[in-house]
Amino acid sequence: MSSIQKISFNDAQKREFCIYAHNNKITCAKYIDWIETKWNVRVHESTIIRILQNKDKWLTTEIIKPEKKRNRAVMIPTLELALNEFILTYQHRIILSNTMLIEKAKLLASELGVPKGTLQFSSGWLHKFKERNRIHKEKLYSEAESADNIAINQSIPSL
Repeated sequence: MSSIQKISFNDAQKREFCIYAHNNKITCAKYIDWIETKWNVRVHESTIIRILQNKDKWLTTEIIKPEKKRNRAVMIPTLELALNEFILTYQHRIILSNTMLIEKAKLLASELGVPKGTLQFSSGWLHKFKERNRIHKEKLYSEAESADNIAINQSIPSL
């Protein structure tokens, strides 16, 4: 029997284990043995309990990134929602640059009363925001590709 080591299950493994646990009502010791057989790691009983406490979440939510191991909650959901709504409203009217999105996020944060320094509106923060909300850049063709970039850049401050 191998020694217990510190491991982190990814989302797909947690879901698979919860499906197994849902279909097989057995003791924690047997779950530990099943995990050892399945993934060749020995886990502690507390790991089993912690995963099973969130069983409903793992069985009902869609797993977007199965290899992901850590799930951080959004710090300010109202800001996330407001910025996402802004993007959905204006994405077909103008080209939304990263700089514009960060500035809009800062403006929305001050309007929502978010204390300064709570978030760092960096390119990394924006990248994760886009990833969470499935926002990606699309290649423009024909007329859309020939947009007047000078006029667009001049209109950015007014937004």
